[in-house]
Amino acid sequence: MIIPTIGGARGIFEILVPGVFLLVNLGMVVHLLPFIDDETTGLITACVSDPVVAVVIGVVFGYLLGVILRLFRPSVPDRLSAAWLRRFDRRARKGDGKVALWASEDFPYLGLMGEVQGRFLPPETLDFYEKTWARKKHEGQFFNFCKTMISCEDKKAGIEIYAAEALVRYSSGMFYALILAFLLILITVVLRYIAFRQAMAGLIIMLCAYLFAIGAIISRFRFGRIREVETVFAASFKNRHLFEGETAGEEKAAREVGWLARLLAPRRSRR
Repeated sequence: MIIPTIGGARGIFEILVPGVFLLVNLGMVVHLLPFIDDETTGLITACVSDPVVAVVIGVVFGYLLGVILRLFRPSVPDRLSAAWLRRFDRRARKGDGKVALWASEDFPYLGLMGEVQGRFLPPETLDFYEKTWARKKHEGQFFNFCKTMISCEDKKAGIEIYAAEALVRYSSGMFYALILAFLLILITVVLRYIAFRQAMAGLIIMLCAYLFAIGAIISRFRFGRIREVETVFAASFKNRHLFEGETAGEEKAAREVGWLARLLAPRRSRR
């Protein structure tokens, strides 16, 4: 997987934007906290007033915070999204009382991919799935391996995979940024009310907006991640020669191991 870098196309959308958002909220909270001295608030005001300084700080520290947010795994919003769908989406419950795979299975949803291939797509896609993806259900790195192989072989497919991944990463980064910003603003509102008996209506409105945004991300996050997996599978099938060779090699190795075992079996019995 390509590492996002400053100055490249990668990372601006899914790393810098959530990081700058969190940085702005952090600066606002530090400026409004009742126990912050006047020198600190004056320094923040001076930095914001200078466009050059504001841009430098925004890029440097915003990107840093974005990288830190990316270290938080998307599995948390993914599982919360699945729980949301099981609770509020009627389609998640089948007629026999079982939960649909798209609302219960863990990433990368390999069982769901097999179900989709068997129901909606031509037989050759199911055959490819059974020979490659179905055999890797317990190998967590296989999904990232597919993305790396495809990106090296098919640049156009790699761009499509990155676009789907970037949307998921952006949603995940904004989820964590919104959670942290919500907690920071909530603490500020409580402390200002205790210190000054002042209820800041603007901050309360921001809390409501952030809470709504968090709920919106949770309610749709899983669908975006399923879309990412579907994109990677489609690109894998398009470039299936990359993986069928690996499968053939594994089968050949298995046959050789079996042949060697049969060859050594009589010797062991004579011992």
